Amino acid sequence: MPDLPHGQWLSPVSAADLARGRVRLSEGFLDDKDIYWLQSDPADKGRTTVIRRGPDATSSDITPEWDVRTSIHEYGGTAAGVRNGWLCFFDRTTKQVWAGQPHSGFGFNPITPAGPLLFGGFVFLNDHEVVCVRESHDPGLAEPRDALVILDLTTGNPGAGRVIAEGADFYFGPAVSNTGRIAWMEYDHPSMPWGTTRIVVLEPDGSFQIVANAPGVSAVYPQWAPDGSLVFLSDESGYWNFYRWNQGHTIRMNNHPYDFCLPAWVLSQPPYALLSSDGELSIGCSWWQDGLSHLGRVNPDGTLSETAVYGSSTVAPATNGSRSVVSLVTATDALRLAVLDWSTGDLTDLAAESNFVMPADMVSVPELIRWQSDTGDEVAGWYYPPRNAGREDHGPAPVIIVAHGGPTTYSPAAYSLVNSFFTTRGIGIADVNYSGSAALGRSYRERLNGNWGILDVRDCADAATYLVRSGRADPARLAIMGSSAGGFTALGALSSTTVFSAGISLYGVADLEALARDTTKFESHYTDTLVAPYPEGRDVYVDRSPITHVHQISCPLLILQGTLDPVVPPDQATMMYEAVRARGLDAELHLYDGEGHGFRSAPTIEDAYTRILAFLGRVWGFSPDPRAGC
Repeated sequence: MPDLPHGQWLSPVSAADLARGRVRLSEGFLDDKDIYWLQSDPADKGRTTVIRRGPDATSSDITPEWDVRTSIHEYGGTAAGVRNGWLCFFDRTTKQVWAGQPHSGFGFNPITPAGPLLFGGFVFLNDHEVVCVRESHDPGLAEPRDALVILDLTTGNPGAGRVIAEGADFYFGPAVSNTGRIAWMEYDHPSMPWGTTRIVVLEPDGSFQIVANAPGVSAVYPQWAPDGSLVFLSDESGYWNFYRWNQGHTIRMNNHPYDFCLPAWVLSQPPYALLSSDGELSIGCSWWQDGLSHLGRVNPDGTLSETAVYGSSTVAPATNGSRSVVSLVTATDALRLAVLDWSTGDLTDLAAESNFVMPADMVSVPELIRWQSDTGDEVAGWYYPPRNAGREDHGPAPVIIVAHGGPTTYSPAAYSLVNSFFTTRGIGIADVNYSGSAALGRSYRERLNGNWGILDVRDCADAATYLVRSGRADPARLAIMGSSAGGFTALGALSSTTVFSAGISLYGVADLEALARDTTKFESHYTDTLVAPYPEGRDVYVDRSPITHVHQISCPLLILQGTLDPVVPPDQATMMYEAVRARGLDAELHLYDGEGHGFRSAPTIEDAYTRILAFLGRVWGFSPDPRAGC
């Protein structure tokens, strides 16, 4: 290989490749011999469709005229449900629920009226009714209003569904038993789904039972077992472990210092499968241990049996007690959907997110890195070193520190074509699971309470310093990049430290007070916990906002933002850009028409990473060609 500088290594990954030949896979569903899953394609402006795979193993798009996606609670979730040939889904374009039996000669028809309503979290109550969450955006309401409703698949539901529960600020994850009992998770402001939540059961006689409702405890993802007991996850012990409720009594099913789920940002199916054999119940699931996702079972006696270890894995509920759709990703292979037969361990692949074939000697395998903070807390992350055709690069490299979004989420050790776009060019990537991240227990997650903008910033700066001390990173070529909440951390690091020589914000928060005033219902009180109650703590919001300390930014900044972002309004990006530009610094802002909170269309994705690479080349002094391959 020619002796090219970092950033100019010849790469097989172009900016166009980040969208071309790549799809986004989400939830899967089993229905007898048919398998369904949701798939979105950047080449089709991010439209989401339902793919059906029949017994002959052929797959087809069965919703070519619709965009099967919901923005309920802003971040969406389960937008479809299947049972006995029936498929119902929410269409983002018409904002209606549609239902039909496409393989029995009955096409799709709208079953809800057009109006300011969103639906999601579909679960079948019987062969012709579904339970789901309905969110009303009536202009007369102070904020959107949630309710649990039942929809009839054979009518137009003129009342937009029969209400079975209302009054809570949020409803999540309805579950239906074989006797018609309905369970769900609910909670109220100022909590989030990983704060204080309740599990509630509606009995067939119309009475309600509270299954879980402890202050400061997150109880989530209820699912009915064949014997009529209710299983759910609770972090009462400090980790999300399994519990079982039956006839008014609750027992803990396992006792492990691992999280068996991630925070419930979206409406989704329970991330585990209930497996019954000879009257005993085991649980097919995954858990986070030493930063990795372990796939296996919780046995009837509460012990664990491990099947495999992945960078990340997610399990869907089982059909007929034996098969689940699973989502799997490793450090070297793209995310894929497969069907797992729990009785045999056999995996049948369905689809992969990328058909881009990366040569093995081009894939950067992440290293787990750990360091101690100034308060003695251990912090962890993943470092992806530069790698290209087996090239051994022992010298310090330019490194991008990546702050994940959320902030209550987690960066796994997972293959990413985006990471490869940089590492094959000689640029290292460090994904930091800063204080407040998920998958590491409640105490790690709650470190950030009252400290957002402080500990996350410190941990990202410390990650860069750690990599410099260990000889991996060049102290003169350190950048920080983040999207959404990660963009806030990136901007905060630029305005409060001198560690970085470049910053990249993708739809990042610049003004915390504006976020508290103008954000969506779902996150309208999120900052009460992360920062301080508002407006009582207004001074803290002003002091923590990067826009307040823009005069302390001393390096170039790139800002990329969607014009239709409902979470971080575009004017925050404009304010930050103009403030940095006014100081005479190298600042660049690009607004993408039609994009929301996250980029979905292929032209946007290609343009964004072309700009990021060009920006880094300008700052660090190399001449990139994002279109070039080896």
